[in-house]
Amino acid sequence: MGGNMNHIVRRAVALSFVLSTLCGPAAAQQVANWPVQPIRVIVPSAAGGTTDFLARVSGEFLAARLGQPVIIENNTGAGGNVGTASVARAAPDGHTLGFISTNNLAINQFLFKSLPYDPIRDLVPVAAVAEAPQILVVAKNVKAQTLAEFVALLKANPNSLNYASAGPGTTPHLAAVQFMRLAGVQMTHVPYRGAAPAVTDLASGQVQVLSVGAAPVAGVMASGDVRALAAATKARMPLLPDLPTAAEAGLPGFESTTWFGLVAPARTPQPIVERLNALLSEWVASPKVKERFDKAYLLPMSMSAGEFASFVQEEANKWEKIVADAGVKMD
Repeated sequence: MGGNMNHIVRRAVALSFVLSTLCGPAAAQQVANWPVQPIRVIVPSAAGGTTDFLARVSGEFLAARLGQPVIIENNTGAGGNVGTASVARAAPDGHTLGFISTNNLAINQFLFKSLPYDPIRDLVPVAAVAEAPQILVVAKNVKAQTLAEFVALLKANPNSLNYASAGPGTTPHLAAVQFMRLAGVQMTHVPYRGAAPAVTDLASGQVQVLSVGAAPVAGVMASGDVRALAAATKARMPLLPDLPTAAEAGLPGFESTTWFGLVAPARTPQPIVERLNALLSEWVASPKVKERFDKAYLLPMSMSAGEFASFVQEEANKWEKIVADAGVKMD
């Protein structure tokens, strides 16, 4: 999209904000009494994953603070589009929310020819909660000890190595595309159905490269079956302090993370959005939560609802270019 489209998007964000604050007397009373029934949080991915984990543990906190049960509903399909669309279609009364990740708000709109929802017009970003930064790892049989050596190896031998992903259009796939574009190298894509089988084949040397969150590869890193070359982050990861960032390793601009957060249907009253944001910011700042995040190699995120909306737009601008470079389309 060009500057004109960005202008349109910014106007849409502003309009969504204004509409969400226009409450008549009845709506004002509704906000004052909220919540008056159990809150349903739709997760557009399967149970057991990181999005589901974060939805459930944050839901426990919200239930305790709001005095109403928080029910987690996994609604999967079409790369998360089915569940996300059901959030967009829900009544904007604060009793149906969505817990999403990067793809749902910032990537799928460029992967799919059409979506059953508009991520800008139909959803309100409420609160960012956590991120799982990508790290670039290689199999132990790859003859490169540093990122610079790895780039030199690829330049000398184009398309000689295979990189795994959790599937076409996933963050591991697109992060690897970003890496290749920035480094000026080429590798062959081998997509898998999820990160787990990709990690298994990486550890056995059947594929040689993977960009992924630290949690899925922590065990094989500890065993020495794979080697981490760099973190795709601005700053070093607290749990991997010896792992240089990509910029420190000689590849500035290689930054990739999967982030997770809460959204609501458009026109959800702003006071409800702000209350949820404040509660989740409090939850993320808890030492107990930090301990749980550390074990999962997650970094806490905390920003206002407005800042989260701006962050989502920045991410969409970034991923649009990377998806175009990848040349992948999902139908």
